[in-house]
Amino acid sequence: MPLGPPRSSKTVEENWLRPADTPLEHMIRLVRECTAEGRLSGQPTREQDLRSFLGNFNFTGDQVKQSVGSMSGGEKARLVLCMIVWQRPNLLLLDEPTNHLDLATREALSMALNEFEGTVMLVSHDRALLRAVCDEFWMVGRGAVGPFDGDLDDYQRYLLDEAKRQRELAKQADAAVQAAPDPIVAPKAPAETAPLALSAQSPTPQPTANASEQRKNSAAQRQQLAEKTRPLRRTMEALEKRLAELTAEKEALEARLSTPLAPADIAECGKRLKACAQDIEDTEAQWLQTSEKLESLQTI
Repeated sequence: MPLGPPRSSKTVEENWLRPADTPLEHMIRLVRECTAEGRLSGQPTREQDLRSFLGNFNFTGDQVKQSVGSMSGGEKARLVLCMIVWQRPNLLLLDEPTNHLDLATREALSMALNEFEGTVMLVSHDRALLRAVCDEFWMVGRGAVGPFDGDLDDYQRYLLDEAKRQRELAKQADAAVQAAPDPIVAPKAPAETAPLALSAQSPTPQPTANASEQRKNSAAQRQQLAEKTRPLRRTMEALEKRLAELTAEKEALEARLSTPLAPADIAECGKRLKACAQDIEDTEAQWLQTSEKLESLQTI
């Protein structure tokens, strides 16, 4: 049963899974097909080994004998993932693999990817998954792709610094427009003193538009843009302050956990650290959404 992209618009169940069969039966059939095709490379093949392998993906006890047709979408996706990893491919290309997965499947995916011996190329907005799995990051931007020297926390700081730089550039551009001198309208030379060639070949200069009206229109447009973007800028500043506070708290909790603590204190610190990490992730998502809205307004 070679696993690859579905050749039709059918669901995963219709393409790869048999609703009447159990997870264990799927694995046994996969072993037989790989054996017949000569695609075995040291994978576990005994029934007990297959049960243990399924257990790594949270298929335990009677679940290994539950019909696939009665499973949830997340459980089916977890079984397909189990079958893919069992075949030990050299390379896994994953595009947003946690979309539509339940919590148990996400945890199973993290465990499986950490134990995977091949190369994994992963594209995801799931920061918890990225932090748990990836040890090298690449950044796509400004028409180029290249390695990013740092982790997700460094990338967050990079985004904050880049946003500040863009705001400073926008302020400088606004200041330059406001400080620009008024357009100078050169007086028309008297007809008797104008060069003959010029008066014969050049059209008569027409009066320019009212410079004062142009300045009023430009100022009104800048004022409108400032009024639209001001709430977003304030929101971003508040989110940046919140991120700094959460990051400091997270570092303090991690430092405390590295010291000897009573079991109750360890549990309390761990609980707060988990909540702090979730707050950071949520705040980062809000900051990115606000930044995108601000950028869209500035480019109109």
